[in-house]
Amino acid sequence: MGACSNLSPVEKCLAIIAHGADALQDSNFALAEGSFRVGLAIAKAAPAEQGRDLIPLVLLNMSRLRQRQARDDDARQLREQANAQLEQNPPILPNAFFHLLMAAVLMEFGEYRRAIPFWEQAIQLDDVKDPIDMAHMLARVGECYNRIGLKDHAAIPLRAAVKIFRKHPEDPRLSAALITLGNALRKSTPAEAESCYREVADWHVARGQFLSATPAWGNIGILCSEQGRYAEALEYLEKVRKIREQSPGIPVPAIAITVNNIANCYRRMGSFAEACTAVSRAIDLLQDKGGTELASAYGTRGLIFLDQERLSGLEKHMSITRHCQSRTWTLLQKT
Repeated sequence: MGACSNLSPVEKCLAIIAHGADALQDSNFALAEGSFRVGLAIAKAAPAEQGRDLIPLVLLNMSRLRQRQARDDDARQLREQANAQLEQNPPILPNAFFHLLMAAVLMEFGEYRRAIPFWEQAIQLDDVKDPIDMAHMLARVGECYNRIGLKDHAAIPLRAAVKIFRKHPEDPRLSAALITLGNALRKSTPAEAESCYREVADWHVARGQFLSATPAWGNIGILCSEQGRYAEALEYLEKVRKIREQSPGIPVPAIAITVNNIANCYRRMGSFAEACTAVSRAIDLLQDKGGTELASAYGTRGLIFLDQERLSGLEKHMSITRHCQSRTWTLLQKT
């Protein structure tokens, strides 16, 4: 308590918000509620130039809490209130922790583009320059760029984060940074992307963490599938499917996503019967779950039908071409 009493109002408010965010992450809604209410009271009592930055931060975290409580109307109202204040008064608080917390809650809402300047400001304002903290922030801003499709921009901070994390190889965030870097590079530099995925898989296998290796193996499978290395792709994807199916407590979507990736691999191979069987299973698994995963599976089914139609049209065209060539040859022989 003595150390806490020496904090400024801004530091107290940010510490309490962070405490509430941690409680929310642990699904301790009561503790999160209490923390955010205290944080809001401190923010409202702070000097006006500080309070106008702190209050939207508290409101966004409270909105996230309401969202988790399935109180969607309340969540929307709090979020709209926070966004209105942010638009009216863009934050200027020169505190790295404030910008970090703002970036983190915006990412929770999927607001990756809006989170980027807060991450970048947090990096610039960080006076401590702890290498692990810096690597974490670099990885997060890289993830934001990757999420909005700016892959080249993403690779720069992600490479820097990976370089730092490699000096601390036991930090589990190295794996996440490598996976995100691989995803950013998969189209432009597939060889480097595959190297990232393999490094993650090897890291987990060396520790006997086979389930934790499945995201890396799954990404290798997708990359191989995109490159026409179908046998390798199916080997990795089937390995992921089997491990996940045999692991208790695995969410159904995690299995269905892999089955959908298998369907896409068969589709690229032109093995449409196998592709249809796989995607039908993915849809069955996801039918009660809804969400983007189910939409993706239906999208795969649509691509299968489209590719079948194209192939059918191509075969029809080739058949007509062969008939015409044969007919021409017969007429030539008769002349």
